[in-house]
Amino acid sequence: MEEVDILKDLLQYRISNQLFYNEYLVNIRNPEVRQVLTQLRDDEMSGVVELQQRIERLLANPGIIAKIFKKNL
Repeated sequence: MEEVDILKDLLQYRISNQLFYNEYLVNIRNPEVRQVLTQLRDDEMSGVVELQQRIERLLANPGIIAKIFKKNL
């Protein structure tokens, strides 16, 4: 399995976690519990963004600078 495939699986997992928190936040009335779930959801969102950016970098065509440095290594 390639790195991109693993990252895509992890991305789907993080997105489903975020959806889970969103579903439960709708019905939570306790402010402390709501705050914890909101923080967890926001942490998942940060992870989602980071994974999306990493996947995009891996799938992007390397620019000329990356090609030059890769040849020199």
